[in-house]
Amino acid sequence: MTEILTKNTENESKISNTFNADNVSLNDKERLRNPIFKAYGYPSKIYYPNIQKYIQGYTKEGGVVLDSFCGSGTTGIAALLENRKAILVDNSPNAIHITKNTFVPVNIEQVEKAFKKLKRDLSEVINGLYKTKTVNGLNGYAESIITSNIYSCPNCENEIELHNTSTGKRSEYRCNKCGFVINISKDEHKERLTERRKPVEVNLRITDIVKGKKTDKRPVTVSDIEDWERIIEQYDQKYGHLWSPDEKIIYNRCYPRIGGWPGFPIDSAVSDLFPKSNLIALKIIYNYIEENMENEIQEFFMFVFTESLFRSSKRLFTTSGIKNVYHVPPVGKEQNVLTVFERKYKTILKAKMFLQEQIESEKVRENLEIIKNSANQLPLEDNSIDYAFIDPPYGGVVPYAELNLFYSAWLKEKEDIENEVIIPMDFEKKIEYVKKWGKQIEKAFSEVYRVLKPGAYFTVVFQSKFNDIWNELRDLMINRIGFQYVNIVGNDRSTTFHTNHLNDTNPQSAFITYRKPTPDELVQLKLNINDSSIFQSFPLEYLIEKRSFREIQSHIINLVHEQELDSIPSDKEILDWLKAVCDIDGEDKFTLKK
Repeated sequence: MTEILTKNTENESKISNTFNADNVSLNDKERLRNPIFKAYGYPSKIYYPNIQKYIQGYTKEGGVVLDSFCGSGTTGIAALLENRKAILVDNSPNAIHITKNTFVPVNIEQVEKAFKKLKRDLSEVINGLYKTKTVNGLNGYAESIITSNIYSCPNCENEIELHNTSTGKRSEYRCNKCGFVINISKDEHKERLTERRKPVEVNLRITDIVKGKKTDKRPVTVSDIEDWERIIEQYDQKYGHLWSPDEKIIYNRCYPRIGGWPGFPIDSAVSDLFPKSNLIALKIIYNYIEENMENEIQEFFMFVFTESLFRSSKRLFTTSGIKNVYHVPPVGKEQNVLTVFERKYKTILKAKMFLQEQIESEKVRENLEIIKNSANQLPLEDNSIDYAFIDPPYGGVVPYAELNLFYSAWLKEKEDIENEVIIPMDFEKKIEYVKKWGKQIEKAFSEVYRVLKPGAYFTVVFQSKFNDIWNELRDLMINRIGFQYVNIVGNDRSTTFHTNHLNDTNPQSAFITYRKPTPDELVQLKLNINDSSIFQSFPLEYLIEKRSFREIQSHIINLVHEQELDSIPSDKEILDWLKAVCDIDGEDKFTLKK
């Protein structure tokens, strides 16, 4: 099928260059209204309408677009919507699982029928795990339970329940009896921990037929805890034999710290990251899908299942969760698995309907190829691709493989941890880590160079707060591989999750476009270096308005690329220069000295 995708039926070139970098806007604030974007969770996901703008500008209809780090497959959505073909490659079973299930057509009527049967068959069984009563004795079941670590007060020995006692400052909680403030990140207060994840508040749905409200919220009692423990013991005897993964969570390679990931033991398995009741409920649903469904219906509901895992786990805070790290917070929300499953079913079904209305199933079959493979050895012919759009790993920012194994373990597949493009996050202190990352990316992007047609364009999405990583990328792309630099566009990216030290903001996420030169062009394989400093050519009028440090840094990154200067300066070099030419106000904003 790949040969068919990469073989144009016409002799005319499918490469184009109508892209206008000066006029394009890459804001992604509309993403929260988009059914597809809301339905699928994946770290650092690119908003596909922004990708469409690049595909429109650098290809003609029928052109073949490559993404060899495809993640959740948004490049494929953009390509098909623009009547292009797409080849999506990733080495992660979870990424391929998401991508395939994004595109595979389903019969909506059959899916709805299957869900009604699942809910009819399993509601009583699963909700029985969370059985409880209101204060007035009405029957119901928990939809969510707030859990909290418990500490003893160093001053009065009173029990400090972290839920609802935060001072508003990070890690600080106040004793309700004497007012003493503990900081749970300090060693002397860590020792005061007496209980982990104690249920303290229940949000329940009333099942008795009564007038008025259908939900209730109240404190958890000792009797509640005893009842739930007894129920879990009964369910474990009946359903404990059902399968769940024993895959171990990989030690924190990106963010090295003593003890591994925060909130749970270093030798934990994937199953250990779920409350006991939720793990039993997940086993029941998983077994039901395997035993009672087939083909694309089974695949659809397995996708709903894996997308439900995060919010069924202990990784939630009371309102949200962090997907780009493993973390069991000291105060969290444990949700009813069937409630989570139904919500995720509705959002995925809505996204599926939305996409199927825009992209016909025939177009998916004829114009899309999804390949589980390493980006370092693409199963594609030389000079066969019209355009590439790739959002690669940025260094040590997101440990994709070890985060994905949380899901892949339930798919009974292994993540390729050994060959992941990843380095420890302390690489700014060790330049050899930067070089290691550069060699990894160079292998993958050399393959992109090989398969691109001469004259074709390649857009890389990139973000880093470290100048060494930026400089390594420039060197490997231009000096070592041989691409020509074309343009750089800053992305006002609402979805970024990266945090920095200065001003608590980020240098830009950027879309950088390169071009593979044609054989008859005189190509200078080395960067045409201008060894003057960016500070000599920086337009000082830019500093007349108040600017944050990261805003200025992003502007410098753009200018260094555009002017082909020697290198991007470090944070310290930029800050020293700014102190010399600017005034700094109380908000840490810089303006040109008068």
